[in-house]
Amino acid sequence: MSGLKNVKLYYTIFMKDRPTMGRGENIRLLLEDAGVDFEYIRFTPEQWTEEKQKLLTQNVREPTVPYMFIDGKYYGKNMPLLRVLSRKLGKYDGENEDEVHLLDAYTDMINDWGTKWGNAYFHNHTEENMKTYKEVTCPAIFKTWDAIISDSNGPFLLGERISYADFVLFHMLEDDPTVKITVETHPNLYNFMEAFKNRPNMRKYLTSDRL
Repeated sequence: MSGLKNVKLYYTIFMKDRPTMGRGENIRLLLEDAGVDFEYIRFTPEQWTEEKQKLLTQNVREPTVPYMFIDGKYYGKNMPLLRVLSRKLGKYDGENEDEVHLLDAYTDMINDWGTKWGNAYFHNHTEENMKTYKEVTCPAIFKTWDAIISDSNGPFLLGERISYADFVLFHMLEDDPTVKITVETHPNLYNFMEAFKNRPNMRKYLTSDRL
């Protein structure tokens, strides 16, 4: 039992053929791992426009997706949602100031990666930009994350204990298939992915239809 009541997660349908793409999945992965009973509500772009207006009338400032209601109370923004859930659940956060700082830094780094990925594949998609991303930017990013996990002795970002940043990293690796991860090319990322997938609740969720 998580202790959280009446949990609802809201996000948009980003791509119909890839239902897990986007930031809502970061939250869902954490909730699934923690065994939280929750409802996942997905909007079309048109429905989100309507729901956004409803939130504005409730004095929610600059509403974005994903957002949540927990026992009737609104919580918003992607990384703050992960942090508040970690604190409410009493796990997944740093255990001291240094760890808290590292997790903040790691999630900022992954957000920066996501921006570069989104620009290359969607927002500023050109042949030249894709070439640079595939041949220069992305290999350097994967090399950095392999080294970071090596620094902690893995399998996760803080070592043996999983954190909310691990859910963000795993999903970013899912969303960005540019570089193939193998035990030979990126041994630490490979071990990270395997350890993540083999967590009991993750194994169950990741082998479901994930709709």
